[in-house]
Amino acid sequence: MENENEVIDPEVMEQTAIEKSSPRIPVSIDELSNMPDERGVKVIEARRNIIDNLRRASIMLTSPSDWLLFRNREGAVTAYCQDTGCKRFWQLWGIEINPKGTFEKITDEKTGDFAYRCVADGGCKVTGLYVYDIEGIRYSTEDFCKYVEPDIKKEMFVRLAATANRDGNIIRTLTGMKSVALELLDEVWKGTGKTSNLCSKGKGYGTQSERRGAIAHEGDKTDDQGPICPKCSSKMTYYAAKDKDGKHYGAFWGCSQWKATGCKGSVQDSDYQQTKRDLAQLDAQDAQQAGAL
Repeated sequence: MENENEVIDPEVMEQTAIEKSSPRIPVSIDELSNMPDERGVKVIEARRNIIDNLRRASIMLTSPSDWLLFRNREGAVTAYCQDTGCKRFWQLWGIEINPKGTFEKITDEKTGDFAYRCVADGGCKVTGLYVYDIEGIRYSTEDFCKYVEPDIKKEMFVRLAATANRDGNIIRTLTGMKSVALELLDEVWKGTGKTSNLCSKGKGYGTQSERRGAIAHEGDKTDDQGPICPKCSSKMTYYAAKDKDGKHYGAFWGCSQWKATGCKGSVQDSDYQQTKRDLAQLDAQDAQQAGAL
């Protein structure tokens, strides 16, 4: 009887299809074009399929509330994955984030307002791509900090938000989730109940209030009316965080029509605040770019 545990000499093992498509093989145009039997073309096609499947799997793990839609002057719409959404799929890509240095605090001596800035390098094990010196920054003047007391707690909130922004910037850059075609979102979500119609809207969509997911009503004077229900698009009611039966329940928004229709649509307040932070940052970037023109 032959030895079932016989060791096979690796030098005589046939190269598998997976090994032929390994990132360890040459990747330059000249090297790929010189590979026999059009193997270079096959390698490129295999990699394209892997990246496409990864992006689709990543989108499937997200929810409409994780995305911001932007519309240009020609009417073309693209989707931007927010920081909270990025953390839902980053492990699929084998993302590594390596912080550099410590947090930098920037303070306005006149007002006492402050910001925290942090920097990191990042890499993707799947693609072998790396990015360097990617920063994240958040400000104490942003909406999510307005009612946070005491100041030491506010500092913690801003640091955490800056970290999330830095990590999100790295993940978006390495995965291509910074500008995704609207059609791809709806194609991936088909049959799941998710739809791009429930995504928050950014630049190119109406007033600032409407862009933040609120329903505009004539005569409304408040700029922040909360998100819309992800299930029925009705207005939502805010419910504060509370402790009950020894458990902590975070603040959230519930559908205002649940008593009338039974709709159980809800949005975590932390996700809604993240949307507002991303919009504020993008608005600030737009203002800076406009000033530079």
